[in-house]
Amino acid sequence: MSCVLNISGESLDIDALLSEHAFDFDHVWKKGEPRILKGKFCPTSGANVLVSDAEIDDFDQQVADATEFLEKYGAVIAKIASFPGVEFAGLDFGVALNEGYVAQCSYLPPEFIRIAATSGISVEISHYACSAENAEEQLAAPTDAIGQEQASIIRK
Repeated sequence: MSCVLNISGESLDIDALLSEHAFDFDHVWKKGEPRILKGKFCPTSGANVLVSDAEIDDFDQQVADATEFLEKYGAVIAKIASFPGVEFAGLDFGVALNEGYVAQCSYLPPEFIRIAATSGISVEISHYACSAENAEEQLAAPTDAIGQEQASIIRK
């Protein structure tokens, strides 16, 4: 998983949202439908779409892809986010949390924050544990002048 746009709400009429906004979501679910977990049911209705398929350890590319996505679809995303019944509309970035580090920072440029806010969505960064091998590869990656994510990692 990389960066995903999630839309959901407990009282969201997902069929009405989809009929009003022709947007190509990857996955749609309805409240009360069985979930993958046995005996569990969806507590909300909603939909999601993959915004970036960049690798989990390439946060800068995920942000670039998400910025391009919001520049292209921001107006329709804003309408979807304000649709009756939508309680949550946000981007979720999947980021590698590397073994052996005590802190890790993920930089979001002001332009991205502005576009996300204008679109009416939240931004979430979900950290997933990765092996030390992935951490060494990330340290070897070049950084830019601002020293974004790769340069922000602090070793134990």
